[in-house]
Amino acid sequence: MSSVASWTLPPGVSAALFWLFVAACVIAQLFILRAVLRTLQTTPASSSVPAPRRAAEIFWAIIPVFGLIAAFWGAWRALP
Repeated sequence: MSSVASWTLPPGVSAALFWLFVAACVIAQLFILRAVLRTLQTTPASSSVPAPRRAAEIFWAIIPVFGLIAAFWGAWRALP
């Protein structure tokens, strides 16, 4: 005998929570991009240490945006 409670949030509440989480992720991603873009180019102390490539850092900071878009798109479609 299973006594799992089945309940759902009202559509207005679930939509509000959805947009709250979207806003939180957008703000967090903007801070990540800001941190990547604001880093100063420093030359390594030793020539054996490779210098970071700015374009690669920006690329790897932008990649999660596409994952977030896909996740939020799927979540939005699943909302009642």
